[in-house]
Amino acid sequence: MTGNPKVSDRERWEALAAQHGVRNARTMYDREGKLLSLDLSPASEIDPSSAHLQTLDGEVEQLTVMPREIGQLTNLQTLNLSSNQLTQLPREIGQLTNLQNLRLNGNQLSQLPPEIGQLTNLRALILGNNQLAQLPPEIGQLANLQELHLGNNQLSQLPPEIGQLTNLESLYLYDNTTLLSPPPEIAALGRHNILEFLRELRRDSVTRHEAKLLVVGEGGTGKSSLLRALHGEDFDADLDTTHGIEIGKLSLEHPSSAGTEITLHTWDFGGQQIYHATHQFFLTRRSMYLVVWNSRLGQEQGKLNYWLDTIKSLAPDAPILLVATHTDERLPDLNYQLYKDAYPRLAGSLEVSNKTGSGIESLRDELRIQASRLPLMGQPWPRKWVEAERTIEQRLEHHVDAEAYTESCHSCGVNADIARGTLGHYLHDLGKILYFSDEPELSNMIVLKPNWITKTIGRVLENETVRKANGILSHSQLPQIWSADEMGRRYDPHLYPVFLRLMEKFDLSYQIEADVPGASSTHSLIPQLLPYQPPADLPLWPENPPDGQRQVEMVYRLNFVPAGIMSWFIVRTHRYTKDLHWREGVVLEYEGHQARVELNPMLRTERLVVHGPAPYNFFTILKSTIDLILARFEGLEIGREVPCICHRVRGTDKVCGRYYLYEDLVRRMEAGKHSVECPETFAEVSVPDMLYGIHMSTNEQVILDIRDGQRQIEAKLDDLPVLRTLIEEVNQRSELIGRDFTRLWNLEMKKLEAQCPNTFFLVPRKVRRWNPTKLVSREYRMYLICQHPQGPHRVGNGYRVRQADKRWAAVSPWLNHLVRFLKFAVPMGGALGVIYDEAAMEEMKNNIRLMEAITKNLSTFKTESASSVMASQDPVGPDQVAMGPALRALYGFLTEVDKPRNWGGLTDTVTPDGNILWLCAEHRKQYEPKVPNLGVSPSGA
Repeated sequence: MTGNPKVSDRERWEALAAQHGVRNARTMYDREGKLLSLDLSPASEIDPSSAHLQTLDGEVEQLTVMPREIGQLTNLQTLNLSSNQLTQLPREIGQLTNLQNLRLNGNQLSQLPPEIGQLTNLRALILGNNQLAQLPPEIGQLANLQELHLGNNQLSQLPPEIGQLTNLESLYLYDNTTLLSPPPEIAALGRHNILEFLRELRRDSVTRHEAKLLVVGEGGTGKSSLLRALHGEDFDADLDTTHGIEIGKLSLEHPSSAGTEITLHTWDFGGQQIYHATHQFFLTRRSMYLVVWNSRLGQEQGKLNYWLDTIKSLAPDAPILLVATHTDERLPDLNYQLYKDAYPRLAGSLEVSNKTGSGIESLRDELRIQASRLPLMGQPWPRKWVEAERTIEQRLEHHVDAEAYTESCHSCGVNADIARGTLGHYLHDLGKILYFSDEPELSNMIVLKPNWITKTIGRVLENETVRKANGILSHSQLPQIWSADEMGRRYDPHLYPVFLRLMEKFDLSYQIEADVPGASSTHSLIPQLLPYQPPADLPLWPENPPDGQRQVEMVYRLNFVPAGIMSWFIVRTHRYTKDLHWREGVVLEYEGHQARVELNPMLRTERLVVHGPAPYNFFTILKSTIDLILARFEGLEIGREVPCICHRVRGTDKVCGRYYLYEDLVRRMEAGKHSVECPETFAEVSVPDMLYGIHMSTNEQVILDIRDGQRQIEAKLDDLPVLRTLIEEVNQRSELIGRDFTRLWNLEMKKLEAQCPNTFFLVPRKVRRWNPTKLVSREYRMYLICQHPQGPHRVGNGYRVRQADKRWAAVSPWLNHLVRFLKFAVPMGGALGVIYDEAAMEEMKNNIRLMEAITKNLSTFKTESASSVMASQDPVGPDQVAMGPALRALYGFLTEVDKPRNWGGLTDTVTPDGNILWLCAEHRKQYEPKVPNLGVSPSGA
């Protein structure tokens, strides 16, 4: 389009918009009438005379081509062409040297032009939901880049040059399932660790041909003998049974690259059932598996389905070889195709005799072929890291302290921060070492031989006295249990608390509360050794809850029951125990609410039932715990079901017995279908009622009920029994909203690597006459809030805060969420320390009104920060990434006023149900490990 010079910019652009069917194009002009911002419909050309344009928005306009004339808009600062159908970018985009925000998510881009590196003022580059298979190395020239969104693409590797982006604050790589470099373990650690890896890779790299070979199967199938045969060693009929794990190496020649050697790190897992729960922590994804069975005893005795299901749930993409042993005694009888149909990752079935050596060479050849096909085989690695890893592997000690480990890494040129950070976490995730850097009791011990720990823990699990005591471990027994290892070497007594803490870390045990308040615990419970029979005094669970109470239920249907899930659940929920537990079930209690959780391995179901005045909060805690445990098994097929409530519609106590898939109900809610017909009784059942309190989609109704409860409380101040009941119900609903709030937003801040408290309230520093127009410019005292679910409360002396309009506007999107937290997520009695304090509640209401007024006042600002918020949105979630810039602004805000980052004494604490809470020292205690009374000197003297 060529414009008449006499026609104004306003007329020219609006005519262009009208030409393409947009009658009310949104435009913004400066005081001189120059167009600054335009929401554009599809256009084939751009008028060069509008080069002063600063913002161009063509989102969801089905653009297929970005015109080359785009390069003439040299003053452009924000370009948003997301949710179109662009397949490529013109080279001329490199001419937009003033561009700060480029949003191209939701297109069909497969590559970027190298000229993208010329956008040196770019701060946000949003490329999620495209088809990018690679990135140009020139992207490393974007020195001012702060946000890089690459989620849901097809990237196999990031260019090492990205490591040069020293100003990068956010890096999103979600749903790049083909990503190999950095490896998944590094990518999961976040931006800082990814950049460290890429920088080291750029300095010096080495091609690596190594993999992990895990050998599993029942005891007595000949796994250890098979590995001896693969090494060319003689058969030993008297070979001892493997207890725990034995780790070794197997070298093979690469099948297609002459002179290249493949190293397989072999893990031989003991087959005893008692070890199944602990072994699962070392059955890693990026590995190759041998499932060994004895052809003389048959496939049923070998429990092939159990082992194949275990691998499928933990490492769904790993190749698996079935290996039948003892073929010199009996030929195997196996319908391999049936197994192949059920387990597509099966790569073959082989027959061997460890005794005669028959079939061993064929197995060795197949291992070479399968190993060479592994995704990370032949990938580049930082040379220093590889050398440090090998140095650590060659050490003979079972464990070393943090200083010795760091020195080993330093000898290979790896600095201490990387050794204790990225490299240490990576080696831990691969199972090569055990390193818990975030655990004060464990951080100084780096376990170099994980099999040593499994054998050490196995001594407790196999101890006859503990087994006869139904899993009750007396700490006074530990010197006898851990007197010496299998080589006769004495365990240092100062390691006993560490071993006990490791058992707790693996969810294998918890310390039983001492009878005397404040005393150290003297016993631990190991749920894995509990009796199968439920306690004799176990009460019958009513089909319907008692009068005045509600019941909520969920049934988990699993295609396979992994070992240990119930014992792990019992450990993680022990703070709610009523001392009614058995091997596959437990009864729990919280704030007057009763829960029963029971596993039925034969039906492959786990049932969760909670009843009480407002059971949804306790239910959510327990459901989140179960979900967290099952999430360890990536390939596990899980169906969550909730019972039909049509008996309420029909006005009867008799339930119909029909269940609905939880996920189907959620999808119905999302589609606006708020009822479903019961196929048994044909009654119309409310979907929101079935999901009430157990899914975030019903939080608005929960909040309405909180409001209603608050009004009833104010009307019942003179009726103490009714008041207590009302407050209890409101508090449970408020705690539920608070848990959902903290679970969502603290996790988002962790993803943003802006970890700091995010809940606070503001108090005017000086009381002045109310002036809504001066709210932003006033001086405040900012108080951080401890997120203790039963009673959030302010901490510390607060911070003196007075900020410019722009800084407030940057944080303003967050204030809306924060006001909701203060209104509805603060339990009334718990927060105030009394059942009801009218003065304190009125003070809180005034504070909330103030923050609401500030938020409303800020909504009128049109700032660069607000534009940045809009330009940085990416469809990770409906609100999460849109809130990203505001949360980062809050982080910058707080780090300025609290440079030591003391946060008023708050510490981020991960709870057993997977939530992240910022807690004060007092409320953090319930999540801290207890100090056992072991009867030994801490120094080992």
